[in-house]
Amino acid sequence: MNHPDRAFSFTKIDSEEGLIAAMFRHKWPLCQSFYHDRLLYLSDGESEDMPEYAVVAIEKTEGRFGINGRELGRIRPATMQAAEVPRIIRGINVGDPAGGNPVKVVAEPKWHHSCQLCRLDEE
Repeated sequence: MNHPDRAFSFTKIDSEEGLIAAMFRHKWPLCQSFYHDRLLYLSDGESEDMPEYAVVAIEKTEGRFGINGRELGRIRPATMQAAEVPRIIRGINVGDPAGGNPVKVVAEPKWHHSCQLCRLDEE
């Protein structure tokens, strides 16, 4: 993880197509992340113009929003084609989740979240 201290916000997305559209066709605050099919796609980029998502499998939760998990891969919309992502997601889903790098983050549902990164849009 590039930003393990970032407080992530996540929105549940039900379809793979919706997830890909969210990552490739929209610009989000740096804290905005997604949850799809038991995986978190955490916004781990340096800028809103160069998004990067760390794909994290949740191993356990702590308290209300603490997540212990494993980073299983990365998706970089600026350097890849949207058509590549379904293959990457399927590869991650069939891989061994114990093989990823351990991560510990705070990930809050969108309805609860407010941080300095997303409040910048309100100013």
